[in-house]
Amino acid sequence: MSNVAELPTKDTITLIINRKNVDNVTYVFKSKSGNKIGEYLNKSPATLSSQSNVAKQFKQIMNPKGDLEPKKINAQFAELKQLLQLNYENELSVIEQEIADKKQAEQEKDTAKLNQAIDKLKSLRCPLIYIGSLVEWFTAGERNNIMYAFTVFAGQVVLGNPVSVICLGEASSGKSHIQETALKLIPKRFIVNEKKITEAALFNRAKTDKYFYDGKIVNYGDMGGNKDHEFMEESKNLMKELQSDGFLNKPLSIPDGEGGWEVKDLKLEGRPCLTYTTVPNHTFDEQEMSRSIFITPRMDNKKIFNRRNSALEFKHGKSYNTLKKYEKEAELIPYMLLHLKEVFKEIVVINPYVHFVINFLKNSAFYKRDFDKFNGLLKTVTALNYYNHEVYEVDGKKIILTNIADVQLFMSLLKPYKESISANLSPKAVDVLNDIRNNMDEWRMSKDREVLNMGITTNDYFSLQNLELSKGSVKKYIYELANNGFLQVTAQSGRSNIYDLSKSEVISINYDLKHIDDSIYEDICYEIGEWVVDIMKEDKFVEGLSIMNFDSEVEKPKWIVKKP
Repeated sequence: MSNVAELPTKDTITLIINRKNVDNVTYVFKSKSGNKIGEYLNKSPATLSSQSNVAKQFKQIMNPKGDLEPKKINAQFAELKQLLQLNYENELSVIEQEIADKKQAEQEKDTAKLNQAIDKLKSLRCPLIYIGSLVEWFTAGERNNIMYAFTVFAGQVVLGNPVSVICLGEASSGKSHIQETALKLIPKRFIVNEKKITEAALFNRAKTDKYFYDGKIVNYGDMGGNKDHEFMEESKNLMKELQSDGFLNKPLSIPDGEGGWEVKDLKLEGRPCLTYTTVPNHTFDEQEMSRSIFITPRMDNKKIFNRRNSALEFKHGKSYNTLKKYEKEAELIPYMLLHLKEVFKEIVVINPYVHFVINFLKNSAFYKRDFDKFNGLLKTVTALNYYNHEVYEVDGKKIILTNIADVQLFMSLLKPYKESISANLSPKAVDVLNDIRNNMDEWRMSKDREVLNMGITTNDYFSLQNLELSKGSVKKYIYELANNGFLQVTAQSGRSNIYDLSKSEVISINYDLKHIDDSIYEDICYEIGEWVVDIMKEDKFVEGLSIMNFDSEVEKPKWIVKKP
């Protein structure tokens, strides 16, 4: 059995994973004759310390007289942990696969639901607005962030466009809520939940199916601190390499089950993307920055949060029953994506407004890395609006064209993030910058602090801020703003720098879809033909179109309706 490890004494350790909470593991020690020696509840093997109850029982078995050197017995326990962790990951894989297979079988059998989803999708004037209107019921003011994450995830499912989604926020800020709500709208078969996975576990995945991660959204859950990142660093780096290159081939040392090691090749193919939540002061490498979008929760939505909780407290009341109705309706959304995935196996999305994406990113310091990411996001918006587009045939291939309405939805989706994209700042750094700009004069007038006449220290801002950031996050964002020229050091107070606003401004992103240069039309005419130009000239700008609009078929929740 893969969950049983044999000790050199022929005694055994059996791992029993709690299926409701896979972090909880029971370790059952048995003698070589099969009699139980001890049973202990603890965490996963990789987290066991040399002073844990499991380690103590191991030492009693291996060193009953206490005459072995501690260094030697600890080394033996370290080897055992490696083997136990491999067994743990094998069992975890089996459990996850059983659950996934069960859910997939249920989903595949439910053809009626798929047909219902297709009919619904065909009837919608704007699917993204409809989905966003449903999402408004599932959250308190985080609709835009959830729709941003959902659209990126949908791009992986429908078009195979792997962009990672990382949610940054303080503890209890709602970052996991954004991620989890978006993932609920994605077909389960495309989500792989990995909890503290090691290189050895990746090898086991590859043994059974080298395409295991292809097209998947790999969810690492909450990676709250540096220890989580350090533990996952190797496997995360391998996953990023797979996401970028589409293949992975690396020799790994794997426990052989007999106290030794053997070298095996890890071979994986396909393009997954990652998603996880973490704290704002984590430092990302350039590789991860280039493959990801970053989402930060709102910190100004307490009132709407309280109104929602107050309304839903009345179980089986009007708001509660309406919420349940829309939760049921939202179950069709994953089926819509499954249908569109099949559709776009035969259809290509072409964006004749590619010049707009180029202009949108022209001030970005990482223009080259960002172009594919955001052009792909716009194509995902187009794909989700499939039934509002004509299908054309070019050289025997079916295509649809991005239209102005798609671009308008794309821009409204990115509205809260356009300054951070333009200025190459993290989203929360822009919030800090605007907080300082909007309040600095008032702080100077109302606070009895001489230093405020010269500027502001990180400690000053920490006590005055409106964003509820931790001190570590404040230091990170102040440094980021200073490093990018938006704050300047004007003096010092003791050992602290005093910062003031510089003259640098976040360059606003303007776009005009009503007037397109003739030179753009000429280029398009040369590349694909005048027929596309004719279509573009007939394309109309829709006044007031935004992804935050409300679908007429969906009732507005009480908590977002302004009181008279």
